[in-house]
Amino acid sequence: MRQQVSIEDIKDRLLDRLDAVISAYAPAANGSHTTHGRFFTLNPGRADRSVGSFCITVSGMKAGRWNDYATGEHGDVLDLIRLSCNTDGAGAIKEARAFLGLDTESPELRRQRDEAAVAAKRRRADQEAKHAQDAEKKRKRAEALWLSGRADILGTPVDHYLRARSIDLSMLAHLPGAIRYHPECRYYFEAEETDQSTGEVRRVLQWRPYPAMVTAIARGPHIIDCHRTYLAFDDQAGLWVKAPDMPKAKKVFTDYTGGSIRLSGELGPRGGRLKLGQAPEGARVFVAEGIENALSLMMLRQLRGQPPAFVVAAGAIWNMAEVELPGTIRDVTLCADNDTGPQAQAQLQKAIDFHAGKGRTVRVWRSDIPGEDLNDALRRAMKEKEGAA
Repeated sequence: MRQQVSIEDIKDRLLDRLDAVISAYAPAANGSHTTHGRFFTLNPGRADRSVGSFCITVSGMKAGRWNDYATGEHGDVLDLIRLSCNTDGAGAIKEARAFLGLDTESPELRRQRDEAAVAAKRRRADQEAKHAQDAEKKRKRAEALWLSGRADILGTPVDHYLRARSIDLSMLAHLPGAIRYHPECRYYFEAEETDQSTGEVRRVLQWRPYPAMVTAIARGPHIIDCHRTYLAFDDQAGLWVKAPDMPKAKKVFTDYTGGSIRLSGELGPRGGRLKLGQAPEGARVFVAEGIENALSLMMLRQLRGQPPAFVVAAGAIWNMAEVELPGTIRDVTLCADNDTGPQAQAQLQKAIDFHAGKGRTVRVWRSDIPGEDLNDALRRAMKEKEGAA
């Protein structure tokens, strides 16, 4: 007699044997590796040529989730079987039942496996609760850091850093309120420390203060993260630049999926500035990938005599397909870099489909000049303006 097992129970059993599932349906290939809880291997569902874009989370609350950053596809542990076997949902369930031996196991073995799956589910629930607590702590730290920054950024290293990229904030109708300057923003890093009594070498967490551009990332009415760009003065060039002596000069605290950096708003009926949450019915928003590209768009519109508009930065190209916007937004322009790589193109198409699926008119801005992004276009426009003068 066929045992009745729910889809959720099947997933729980698969997660309890995740290593075996991966070995069977997404086996290791040349170059496979595990980094930060994610196993990188070839995509079993397409002609993937090299390891790097496809990965499966093997631990934590998202265990069993997989992503293909080249195509934008993702799914859970049962979807992994569907992908590997090139089948549909029903076929994946049939294959999973066979893999788990659900139709042949004895009552005693079934009881043992059910108990193991329940225990694993309880562990994942505990991990999810801890993850939510840790995420809230990070969110509060991020908000506190941003609030501690200086709102008037004209004349600060942030201002000078942006001017070196032809972004002259003094030319804008208003300063972007999401951006602040922090004179001593901590940069945390791991360093080796030797115990003088035992000679033991251990890695410890240390920090060093840097000037930084701190930028609020919001979702709905709340700040959910703080983007930091660490700065340093280049004596040879005489310019403020991204701090060169660190692995990552740009950092965030946590997962900001769906959030955005709100840099500009439309003029209201009485001349005041409207925030994104106040967007009127049918409003249009420009979504750029990064902060500097979004600011470059604002500068270009200023140079062309165009009125202020709603402009946000997604923070990364993958988040352009996740940015949460008010329901009153009916028109979205995605400002894309001229990246012709398959991964960037897939992520852009995902963003187009996402916003179109919300019933919005979707446009894509891309320079006609190969390789030129928004900041390149601004630099060219500024040179043309100087030449005309």
